[in-house]
Amino acid sequence: MNLSQIVDRAASDMPDHTALVFHDMKISYSELLKGINRLSNALVKAGVKQGDRVVTLMGNRPEFVMSYFAVIRTGAICVTLNPMSTSYELSHYIGDCKPVAIICGPDQSAKIVKEREHADYLKTVISVEPQDGEIGFAEIQRDFPDDFPAVDLDENSPAVIIFTAGLLGRALGATLSHGNLDSNSDLLTDVCGRGPEARSLALIPLFHAFGTSVNLLCTIKAGGTVYLVEKVDFPRLIPWLKKALINFSGFVPMVFYGLTYHPSCKDLDLSSLDIAISGGAPLSMEIYERFCEKYKIDIYHGYGLTEASPVVSWNNINVPNKPRTVGPPIPRMTIGIHDDGGQPLPVGVEGEVVVQGSSVMLGYFGKPNETQTVIRNGWLYTGDIGFLDDDGYLTLTGLKKDLIITSGFNVYCQEVEEVLIRHPSVADVALVGVPDLMRGQVIEAVIVPERGVKPDDREIMRFCKEYLSRYKCPRKVTFVKEITRDPNGKASGWK
Repeated sequence: MNLSQIVDRAASDMPDHTALVFHDMKISYSELLKGINRLSNALVKAGVKQGDRVVTLMGNRPEFVMSYFAVIRTGAICVTLNPMSTSYELSHYIGDCKPVAIICGPDQSAKIVKEREHADYLKTVISVEPQDGEIGFAEIQRDFPDDFPAVDLDENSPAVIIFTAGLLGRALGATLSHGNLDSNSDLLTDVCGRGPEARSLALIPLFHAFGTSVNLLCTIKAGGTVYLVEKVDFPRLIPWLKKALINFSGFVPMVFYGLTYHPSCKDLDLSSLDIAISGGAPLSMEIYERFCEKYKIDIYHGYGLTEASPVVSWNNINVPNKPRTVGPPIPRMTIGIHDDGGQPLPVGVEGEVVVQGSSVMLGYFGKPNETQTVIRNGWLYTGDIGFLDDDGYLTLTGLKKDLIITSGFNVYCQEVEEVLIRHPSVADVALVGVPDLMRGQVIEAVIVPERGVKPDDREIMRFCKEYLSRYKCPRKVTFVKEITRDPNGKASGWK
């Protein structure tokens, strides 16, 4: 099998049906397949082989979709990186996966200049807006043949690597197979029974496992239409959204907040949207209730993690919705609750959430020891705390891992603290997640200044932004005299 063949099937059955919409551009399934095949031919000519890694570094654009499918079509592995990543972050990701090619969007070339100079494994850079030494995406679409048979692979062959701070507090590449992603993308067809009439809004980033699986792969497998949005800008989005008649989409809670409270959404009609999925972070009951009241549409809250491709459970349209839960497990996935000794706990008892099934990752790329730490005895240990009820619905109650979830992104405290402690004015630091209705949580840095120094909080935040993506950086800095820590070194208080 090859996951890219879901495009072949749609192109064969309905070649003229719209696959992608981007601004005023419409791309049919036959056009999409030809674009994928041209890029596949270009990658092979550039020396890309089965098992090689190819990085994509761009937002929600048609070029991302073509790149994603073209890479896996050749048998290579697509590494989907966040275009908001700093050069500091990219150097780690690229150094870890050692890609032979990078396909980047506008304004991304400058970030990879150093990698091009020092990474002898990097053979080719393809860009939407090419700079010196780069190949133009448009040039490929003009010059290469539009036929390329998908490389036949075992379902356990790796397809995608997504860097996540993992379950261990540092960035690791979760490797997902063709079978993992094929199984996880059955939600729209098998669970909801939808087909080509599906119209999905790809508003959350497609480099993110949630965005790719739910909004892209689910919709393409159904033969539906994906509406691509590169930047969230409600005043510009709403007029376009009114025409799209979206009927299916996965959002993070921040989007539901915007649709509920943003002034430009005052007269928005969302009556076409009958499957609205919330994931990526806890959805507050206030936003849930106000959104449902305003639009007369229910929200189906789900749960997942990158290491599970990502969806694990979902309050779907075929079961009673329990909005204070994240639903029962999806088909071919099993949820358990274990104690600290790895023993199963009964219904209603809180413990660590563990999962197993067809969507669980192959492992962390090049990190067998770390993989064995989180996958034990056939179970993926998630680091999330929760319990199951009598109907098999999962309720999440906390985190075992040192994690802050903001705007749907996981931020591991260790990564940010390691950057902040490098600042010459910082003697000690701890991160705190502060509740926020729109973002779920925002990051506050509690800092002990070096003796005799009067640091500037704005300068410290600027320092952090030089190294880390903006969503990882604190929005508030509080200075204290001392941070107290437990025997394991975890902050337990300050004064």
